[in-house]
Amino acid sequence: MQKQVMSLVGFSSASEIAAYKTEFPSMYYELSYKMSKQLLSEVRPMLAGCIASVHACCPSLPIFPNFGSLDPAVLAESYDAILQSFETARSCKADIVVLHPGYVCDSSMPSANAARKKLLDAPSFSPYIVHADGAICGPDYPKQEVYRSHATQAFKELKNVAQLAKSYGVKLAVENLNPRVGYLFQTPQEMEQLAELDDVYLCLDVGHLWISSFVYGFPYLPAIQRILATQKVVNCHLHSNATNAHVQHYSDDHHTFDKYGFPAHQVLELLLTSDANLVLEMVEDFGYNTRYLLQQITGIQHGDEE
Repeated sequence: MQKQVMSLVGFSSASEIAAYKTEFPSMYYELSYKMSKQLLSEVRPMLAGCIASVHACCPSLPIFPNFGSLDPAVLAESYDAILQSFETARSCKADIVVLHPGYVCDSSMPSANAARKKLLDAPSFSPYIVHADGAICGPDYPKQEVYRSHATQAFKELKNVAQLAKSYGVKLAVENLNPRVGYLFQTPQEMEQLAELDDVYLCLDVGHLWISSFVYGFPYLPAIQRILATQKVVNCHLHSNATNAHVQHYSDDHHTFDKYGFPAHQVLELLLTSDANLVLEMVEDFGYNTRYLLQQITGIQHGDEE
């Protein structure tokens, strides 16, 4: 059954979450990779029975798992990190764990934005940067040997990670990332390939895919249809961004869903044909976005025009 979900990535306190829950009692929740152990322990009782998914790593850790790494120590660290998130999901009775699948490097990937930016400023990434603002890659990036090497490694490890998820009674949902150097799995074709792996499910991030559609030149709405056609999409992250190809600006803002002329209504029309959870993953205007989502769903189900 499709659920309407609010990601807690933009919430900073238990009282803020409690106030939102009071206003929108029917919503489910996705626990965030930014949640400390303290915040997690505070909100877990109040959200009992309505936690739909967990975004690794939860509780928060200094790193994101990097299953594209060839370094045994980094892989061991990554497995330890994802197991903690599987345990969180199991203890909260969540069905899904969302994972950023891996990176085009052997090192750990910092979860903090500033530290991650510093890493991506390293000389090893610079040859592949086409748009300096945001360290955005070019359309040939997935064809580079260094990318293919780490992608192959990630595919191999994700098979094992999916089996571990299954042993915890949860589904591993691999998320498409935005077209930044150092990031794996940015295109519809790669998501289709991931979907072919046993027990690997997908988290379709429509904001990330929007940026990728401009960098790689593929039609956006048909790309959503392609990914949904795999029958492996169990989670969808909903947000917009200020990407503008005309001025070569590509940004992963996680802003209000219908901002910047983003085709939110048309996206929802496609997503409502699936059973995938609809997860609001923005950092602003939580009330407005929730009301917009619920109103749009009602309108689409009743055949109303936009």
